Amino acid sequence: MNHGYEASLVKRVVNQLVAGIVSGEYQDNVLPPQVILSKQHGVSRTIMREALSILISRRMLDVRPKTGTRIKPAREWLIMDPEVAEWRMRALHDPDCIRRLIEFRALVDPPAAALAATRANRHQRIAINAAYQRLLHASPSEPLQSAAEEALQAAIVDASGDEVLRQMGSVVRVGIRTLKAALRAQPHPLPRVPDSQLGDYGRLVRAIETADADAARTAMSQVLARTATLWIEEIA
Repeated sequence: MNHGYEASLVKRVVNQLVAGIVSGEYQDNVLPPQVILSKQHGVSRTIMREALSILISRRMLDVRPKTGTRIKPAREWLIMDPEVAEWRMRALHDPDCIRRLIEFRALVDPPAAALAATRANRHQRIAINAAYQRLLHASPSEPLQSAAEEALQAAIVDASGDEVLRQMGSVVRVGIRTLKAALRAQPHPLPRVPDSQLGDYGRLVRAIETADADAARTAMSQVLARTATLWIEEIA
């Protein structure tokens, strides 16, 4: 079989299994035997075995003798994988999940802002300021504002020069994107970025421009605090 075709089959099956896991399709959180899963998804046992091994490696499944393949609690899934971060957000869409995402962001964005203030080069500072201007002048459309806000946050994390923070930042961005998509599906629309938060971003950008690490960290923490309040109000 063509390797590329085989890989696409595995990916399709992984996505289908994840959809079933997230929606609570499997009774008692136990997957059927591989032979049954293979027939249900129309693939060979080899393809199914590879798909299951991917989910096992991401700490989503636990295989034990006599008990079969069990689904592990979502809180135990390997969050440092961006895809798993998205799946966790879909499985744990509640106020506690939002708080966990904010707590995870607090490990990434404020330290990254402080580092960006002292490490950003000229081109990175220009990119941060340009992203901020796009946010200020973004269309009232919430998705467009969200895209501009995400670009600004990504530019700041990138300017930190810290590879661990960059990788963690990519997971954060996936989580935010997934959360906002879920909130948009609710009857009432997501609010636009409030003027008070735009002010926080302005102070953040100025702190980075003036190499004030403490002020940058504080301003980013304020951004996260306002964001947490908005999101929890939307889902509560």
